[in-house]
Amino acid sequence: MNPSRAPASVTTTARIVLGLAGAGLVGYGLLGLPTQLGPAQLLGLLTWMALAILLHDGVIVPLSTLAGAGLTRTGSRLRPVSAAVLRGALMTGAVVSLIAGILLMAQSEARNISALEGDYAGNLLRFWAVLLTAAAAAIYAVERAGRARSGTGESRQNNRP
Repeated sequence: MNPSRAPASVTTTARIVLGLAGAGLVGYGLLGLPTQLGPAQLLGLLTWMALAILLHDGVIVPLSTLAGAGLTRTGSRLRPVSAAVLRGALMTGAVVSLIAGILLMAQSEARNISALEGDYAGNLLRFWAVLLTAAAAAIYAVERAGRARSGTGESRQNNRP
């Protein structure tokens, strides 16, 4: 037996326990909503949740899948860990950019100048600079460690289907 893999029964039991705990917490939260929020706030919250699910399932998941397939299809010479870092950085940047875009739109339409007074465009630019620097450093470290471990000067090809 591979020591790095848990037996199937342990994994199944853990999934069931975590699923029941999550369902219990969701149920507890939903039962408390009507007592904490008025009808208009409750409708607004449910609308927001529906749009968040639509955004996740309709935009984020397909883009993530396309990014991963694109890296694999183009014959990326990155190691799987490096490709995962790249995909994670791109998706994190996309989500933060989406949120910043919403804030920038709200800022341009705000009637009160003290509302939304942050420098969202500048902060987004700095965020991308830090994100890309950190991702590049992590990918460089992973690729360099992989080459040192394999004893060759070049990275191995990613052979995932």
